[in-house]
Amino acid sequence: MANEQDVSRRDFLQRLSVVGIAGLGAGSLVSACGGGGEEEGSSSSESASQASGQSGGGGAQTVTIHPQGNQMKYKETEFEVPADTEIELVFENTASSPSMQHNVLVMNEPPEQDLFKEVGQAGVKAGASNEYVPDHPAVLASTDISKPGETVSVTFTTPSEPGEYGYVCTYPGHWATMQGTMIVT
Repeated sequence: MANEQDVSRRDFLQRLSVVGIAGLGAGSLVSACGGGGEEEGSSSSESASQASGQSGGGGAQTVTIHPQGNQMKYKETEFEVPADTEIELVFENTASSPSMQHNVLVMNEPPEQDLFKEVGQAGVKAGASNEYVPDHPAVLASTDISKPGETVSVTFTTPSEPGEYGYVCTYPGHWATMQGTMIVT
């Protein structure tokens, strides 16, 4: 009987530990995303952008995006910003695999596969010494390469014309799947 009690107690403590860890993780996630109850995708970026834009500080609005785990994908595949507005685009590289180095190139043209390919391949030719950022007329703004655990940012003015504009990672091999859309309103 004492053996059954030990097993029950151990089971209870393990469950309590898991619940406690899960609770801490959820609290960190809510804190990192700037709020709760949001769907995965662009919501956290839109919230960050909207919150910054409404503060009376007069500085740049901030949009934060992340990779989707250790995949060659952005977690936030779109975000919305006002036209002709200064924004700070922050890329927080939360990946853990050393091969998951990323950058963000915002383009002044619509998000089209041919353009993503052209800019992505030009980025590879530009090389590591240029942060894989090509001298290409479609590039509006770009971050440096970030290794896992690093955060990089760029401040720029959004296009004055409302519409959809692409963004892409140009680290070698990433352009084909690591793409997104900046919606200018």
